[in-house]
Amino acid sequence: MAAGYEIHALGAGPDSVALAISGRVDTGSSQDFLSELSQLSTPAKRNVALDLSQVTYFDSGGGAVLLEIKRLLHERGVELEISKSTPAIDGFLKLVADTAMEAAPAHEKTDGLVAGLGSSAIELLTDLRHLMVFTGEVILGLRDAIKQPHRIRWRETWLYMERAGLDGVPIVSLISFLMGVITGLQAATQLKQFGADIYIANLVGLSMVRELGPLMTAIISAGRSGAAFAAEIGTMKVSEEVDALTTMGFDRTRFLVTPKVLALLIMQPCLTIIADFVGILGGIFVATTIMRMPAVVYLRQTQWALSSWDVISGLIKSVVFAILIAGVGCLRGFEATSGAESVGRITTSAIVAAIFLIILADAIFTIIFRYI
Repeated sequence: MAAGYEIHALGAGPDSVALAISGRVDTGSSQDFLSELSQLSTPAKRNVALDLSQVTYFDSGGGAVLLEIKRLLHERGVELEISKSTPAIDGFLKLVADTAMEAAPAHEKTDGLVAGLGSSAIELLTDLRHLMVFTGEVILGLRDAIKQPHRIRWRETWLYMERAGLDGVPIVSLISFLMGVITGLQAATQLKQFGADIYIANLVGLSMVRELGPLMTAIISAGRSGAAFAAEIGTMKVSEEVDALTTMGFDRTRFLVTPKVLALLIMQPCLTIIADFVGILGGIFVATTIMRMPAVVYLRQTQWALSSWDVISGLIKSVVFAILIAGVGCLRGFEATSGAESVGRITTSAIVAAIFLIILADAIFTIIFRYI
């Protein structure tokens, strides 16, 4: 009784042992209580019944002891049962018994190579089907926006234009300027050997307008706007706001997707033009500071090297890139399931998928424009 509790043996049958606990079973006496019950010697395949009806105080320490004793006896093939108890103890055990007392689940058997390949193929086909369905929804939403401009949510569209366009100008300008400087330095190293310094303007201008300007701007937008679209819609999906819109009869595409796609369609070509201009300025910086070339000469050579089709081809790419970025971001957002982990996963997936599709589309455009 020094520890505050007392253990009584009520009797033993052919396959069971009955014990009664009285007094206080708390955190202070939990170690002694665990030691005494751990020394309980029972033959295999017998039951231990505990009577807790005389316990005057019971806290989390006593509950932890019961959980540990049940685990230890279970390893010996002995089952622990609570024959009698108090309402307070019953309420505590009801909270923890169903989760902490049950045995750990067995590890699931891993699939083989063939099963893994089949599962991956099924997931790929499912993603393609969802992509085709969602592409149709976006096309229909844009068609309705063109036919009925007054139904567009212009307030949200202007907000997304500011976030995707105006807020992205500093980082796009910085990256484009650095790309122009890097391209100019690499070109200067090689062209100087042949006395063809003037052609640095051709190389930088064509590279920025045709490839680097649209491509780098699209990659930056995928990391900024695509991730933001996926996270926003994913959070709404987790909080069941998307389901609420559907239940009330609202079109999720018109409310959530169309403003984002329109905003990026308008702002992506604008950002591309800024990137082209700033990239050429990076080339001018290299030419005037390192190669001592007059800026007027550089600009005239750039004007002679570039054609209107070079600029238009880059803008065509930017429009397609905008559709891919916004579409993939919104699609991945709708695929969120539950919890913050799901939102993080679909955001990462949106960025990776958008960049992959951007590179793929750029390669296709390069082949097509090569023959045009």
